[in-house]
Amino acid sequence: MYPGFAAGNKAAVFTGKDSFIQIKESDLPEKNLRFGNGDTITLEAWINTEQMGNGSFVYLIGKGRNKNKAFTSENQNWALRLKGEGGEARPCFLFRSRDKDGKENYHRWVSKEGFVPGSGWHHVAVSYSFGKPKTIAAWVDGKKAPGGVWDLGGETTEPPVSDADDIMIGTGNGGGAGNTLNGALDEVAVYRELVPEVTLAQRFQFIPPPPPIDAKKLPTGKVLVQVCEEGVPAKNSWPAYPPQPVETYTEDVFGIFEVPHKYVDTGVRGDRPNPYLLRAAAVVIVPAGKHRLLVRGRNATHLSVDGVMLVDLPIAKADGGGHGRVSEQDEYLDLGSDFRFAPPGSQEKWIEFESEGGEHLFVIEQMIGGVIGSSKRRPETGEMVVAISLEGSESWSLLSPGKRQVPYTDEGWAAYETERRVWLTKFNAERRAKARAQHDAYWTKRREAASKWLASTPAVKVPAPVKDLPANNAVDHFLNAKIAAVSAQYSAAKKDGVHFYKEVLPILEQNCFSCHQGGKTKGDLRLDTLSGALKGGESDGPAIAPGHPAKSSLIARVSTDDEDYIMPPKGSPLTKEQIAVLERWISEGANWPELNVDRIEVTPLSDDLAFLRRVTLDTVGVVPTLEEIAAFQKDTRKDKRARVIDRLLADPRWADRWMGYWQDVLAENPNILNPTLNNTGPFRWYLHEALSDDRPMDLFVTELLRMGGSERFGGPAGFGTASGNDVPMAAKGAIISTAFLGVEMKCARCHD
Repeated sequence: MYPGFAAGNKAAVFTGKDSFIQIKESDLPEKNLRFGNGDTITLEAWINTEQMGNGSFVYLIGKGRNKNKAFTSENQNWALRLKGEGGEARPCFLFRSRDKDGKENYHRWVSKEGFVPGSGWHHVAVSYSFGKPKTIAAWVDGKKAPGGVWDLGGETTEPPVSDADDIMIGTGNGGGAGNTLNGALDEVAVYRELVPEVTLAQRFQFIPPPPPIDAKKLPTGKVLVQVCEEGVPAKNSWPAYPPQPVETYTEDVFGIFEVPHKYVDTGVRGDRPNPYLLRAAAVVIVPAGKHRLLVRGRNATHLSVDGVMLVDLPIAKADGGGHGRVSEQDEYLDLGSDFRFAPPGSQEKWIEFESEGGEHLFVIEQMIGGVIGSSKRRPETGEMVVAISLEGSESWSLLSPGKRQVPYTDEGWAAYETERRVWLTKFNAERRAKARAQHDAYWTKRREAASKWLASTPAVKVPAPVKDLPANNAVDHFLNAKIAAVSAQYSAAKKDGVHFYKEVLPILEQNCFSCHQGGKTKGDLRLDTLSGALKGGESDGPAIAPGHPAKSSLIARVSTDDEDYIMPPKGSPLTKEQIAVLERWISEGANWPELNVDRIEVTPLSDDLAFLRRVTLDTVGVVPTLEEIAAFQKDTRKDKRARVIDRLLADPRWADRWMGYWQDVLAENPNILNPTLNNTGPFRWYLHEALSDDRPMDLFVTELLRMGGSERFGGPAGFGTASGNDVPMAAKGAIISTAFLGVEMKCARCHD
């Protein structure tokens, strides 16, 4: 397609803003790039651009009009541009004339034909003899365009502006996104002559790609499905030539409601281009007769039989969107008593199809996604269907190349979709696992290093058993040791001393905690912890001085008659009895045990039925079935509880149950219900897949931190979507630290 291009040829890529190539006249001392009347100019370039809005202009190459202060601001010597028009990118020639009196005018000519953006590389050229407006001509892909129009300034015989301003490639008119190319350029050339038409025709030698469908190579009895991502125009138009597939798989019948997900090399969901083309093909044996064919698709859809297009569904119309009225279906086909009506948003058409009996090649193609105004259409297939009703029958079935028959009724479609979703879930899981396997060596190395470090770290000693406190595992030993330590604190206090939890704590809760509890306290004084009370506040010193009531500011505050000093400042003051309790408690050493052992009751192990109910609810979110209860009661093995836990952890419902928990843990604001934000919507698909795969925690956290893959269609990048926060990445750091380190880092955002 690109004659003369070397195998390792590289093009210049422009990103749409602040990207250009600038050439000064002094850089080309032997080249004369100034033109006058009678001079001929030919401009050519290879161009690959994804999109161009109607009415937009981008520069490929031009001289002048660069906002150079050494020249007038509108000194356009000459320029080759592209104009977006009619869904095409059309060659455009622009220059500014200057008459003998110094008056200047713009003159712009636009070709009547162009190429479709997003359809790969194209060759464009324009030639013009200044002073001879009838000589203007353009070529697109080696073919001369059938004329054009001077749509600005009209024709002129006046000479062009000619000066020493710079040449710009990829932009013009001072730069900016509106004038800069978003795409690639190669072999940009300027000639001081008319390049022969035969030469320009040879520039583009189109070698058509191989046919995407070869009937002889199609799988017998199956529908071949092709996902085509390259060579599909970004705008709402069909490709100039059939794009080649990047993925293929098979179906039993012509009924598609969802395609397998795309996964990047780390095994997380990625984004397919929007739009892309979905194609399904099969050789089907059709009996002789005049039959009916039904075609459905959400967006533009073609059905071809034996190479002849029979159905052409148009680009779908835009509806009211999420903030307007939902458009009603104009009309529904009703083709029989058990006919399945079209789902909302579908397009459909039926035709008569006559066969002499025998094999026919059926190919259906649909544009998935596309553009609605300035926004992208969701890349969903809808019900992409070819159904058939044989002559003499009122019933419909999905067109099948094999023995399988699927009635196209509500019941038939529901059963088919349920079955295929099970297959899709398994197929997607296999693809994720295959992608992740590429990195197994890396993760093995990391985990070996972690194991080595762990082995070199002294193990935490498990406390010894405590008398009269049962222990069934190591965790129980730690809990029992804590209970024993607190009990010892109680024993150390006088037997007839003040009981903190029964006598002191109620006084503090009723009179002090409303102002002196938690993170934000008045006077920087906390009275809900012993350490806070010992530290005291901003002005009074320690609130409690164990053994010394007179040195304790708490006693001074609650016993004074000074209205400006007394605490609590509002409501009734403490009674003499309450003050006496506090004084006696401090005199005895202010014993403040960590736990109220009087309220600790060591419960026995749960019985089998209670255990089964609790563990089933905790893991899969539902109560056990009668069959599960009966099986558990009959099991006499000693490790039957461990076996139940293993079974439940392998249950697919595990992911359903715990996805909600992780949504809350990782949500910046769990109260925001917005399907495009991180706490719900697409991000939950990533969580569900991670839980379904039993993804190791180190990999799970790494994926969250990388925020790769798809942002809005189920990748961990969805975690990075801001939830109305001014510094979203800082918020994500706080969420990660809280979820996995148990450390609150919000303060570090300002106080690091």
